[in-house]
Amino acid sequence: MMDSIYPWFEDAWTAIHKNEKLPHALIFKGKEGIGKYNFAITFAKSYLCQNALSNHLPCEVCSSCKWFPDSHPDFKHIAPIESDDDETSKRKTVRKKNIAIHQIRELSEYLELSAHQEKGRRIVLIEPADSLNQAASNALLKILEEPPENTLFILITSQAQRLIATIRSRCQLLELRGPSLDEASIFLEEQKIAYEKSLLSFSGGSPFNAIKELENQSERSIITQLLSQGHKVDITKINYSILTQGLDWTVNMIQKWAFDLLLSFHTQQTYYFKPEEARIYSQAKQLNLDALLLFVNELNELKKIASHPVNQELQLQNIFIKYKQIFEPS
Repeated sequence: MMDSIYPWFEDAWTAIHKNEKLPHALIFKGKEGIGKYNFAITFAKSYLCQNALSNHLPCEVCSSCKWFPDSHPDFKHIAPIESDDDETSKRKTVRKKNIAIHQIRELSEYLELSAHQEKGRRIVLIEPADSLNQAASNALLKILEEPPENTLFILITSQAQRLIATIRSRCQLLELRGPSLDEASIFLEEQKIAYEKSLLSFSGGSPFNAIKELENQSERSIITQLLSQGHKVDITKINYSILTQGLDWTVNMIQKWAFDLLLSFHTQQTYYFKPEEARIYSQAKQLNLDALLLFVNELNELKKIASHPVNQELQLQNIFIKYKQIFEPS
């Protein structure tokens, strides 16, 4: 929980408090890993605070602040749950996470109750909102069409386009910008987090994604070693421990390597894998450009279903078979 606002959110914090009357629903949209959830939680806490400070931050001493968030009766947080997985081998499948219709039905029942505090304010936080399945989206839409009085809905997403259009049309959008590389660097230094400078580029400038990637160092090293072998990679020796982070994460890693191959082909530089720049340039001189572009498109298609239950090991094998092919002459 923030006791202040991240510097890159200060403009958004000011803008949201300029509205004397907020709409009944807001979408907080921004890149992954920039702190949208913390921003929303701090805003929700201040919105329900009985004595908010002059800078609109919560007072931290009233009963509302002390209840928040886990036991506050006027705050409802809805997040994805894991669906049942019928596969016997959990290692080979991804457990799909989404917001299901029964969660929205429970929300509807909750909204029929009276608010606890004198002001009668309530907040419903849905994150990530793009994980609403179709049935849950339709159920939420019905609530938004006739919203309960004094209830503010906050939907957090990095992929607003995945929300159904009718939900988007009933919400006011607040764009949350990410930090600059300098802001992200300063933030990590203030948190006393040791990191390589290239990690921020690898993480798309997101300090929170960079922190996560520090925890994934072992898996990143394994997959980088595999990719660095180019056409010599041995499919039979793929280390499937990289799948502990899920196929979605693994595909994202390979997409970044493919992007750097394409960038190096044209500019002799890399963006994501700076320490591997020389090796990637060496590979770029050997690749079949048409095959690389086809490979990139196939990765994009796989990314769309990577969070669904699929045979991860088989998909990873197929990826590396096609990866080898980008180095074959046309």
